[in-house]
Amino acid sequence: MITNISDITIFSDLPEDALLRIVPLLKERQFKKNHVLMFENDLSEEVYLIRSGMVKVYRISDDREIVLSIATAGDIFGEAEALSNDIHRISSVEALENVSAWQLGKQDFLHIVEQYPSVLRKAYTILIERIRVLNRLIRYLSFYDVRTKTANLIMDLYFNFGKQSDNGYKIDLKINQSLLANMLGVTRESISKTLNDFQTEGILNIQEKYFYILDKSKLESICNKSEEVQELRKWNNQ
Repeated sequence: MITNISDITIFSDLPEDALLRIVPLLKERQFKKNHVLMFENDLSEEVYLIRSGMVKVYRISDDREIVLSIATAGDIFGEAEALSNDIHRISSVEALENVSAWQLGKQDFLHIVEQYPSVLRKAYTILIERIRVLNRLIRYLSFYDVRTKTANLIMDLYFNFGKQSDNGYKIDLKINQSLLANMLGVTRESISKTLNDFQTEGILNIQEKYFYILDKSKLESICNKSEEVQELRKWNNQ
């Protein structure tokens, strides 16, 4: 769990005296798994700083859900609306597991931005990174077949949550098939078939919702058809 707000990306360039002034403005919040912290189009102004846990950012249309991103400890959300003239929520946010966060009021956040230009620069950097990730998502949704888009998403997850293990390259994130399907805009049945194919081909192993990449070269060869730049798979490059 993050205990120092300097570990929150948007505040990472602030001097110690500035951080000490911000701490009293923060309100500690705890959210259970599956709790929806904000709903798309709602009028609300809070900014959230994740201390531990993970949330999904998503939109729903005609009862279909598309997951836009996953946010983890050190990330911020709600700041885009705070910096905008329109405070309607851009998307919904739901806890994928128990989440601990700091809550910050809009006016307090704007006051911090006015006092410390580095926070605004970080906010712009975060926004650009999100646009880049969304551009990749649009590319997945629009141009790739299920096999290629699934391989690319697994590689994205590896670059963001992967680590070496005795059983191969582990993606240290519990993933269910519904989440993958909603990140790619396909049916759960399509994802299930593709994952079964990957396991049969010796590319992937799944244990207790953890993915282990057994043949990284083969997985990359599927991704290479899409001409992705491997170094750009990181969702946060600040």
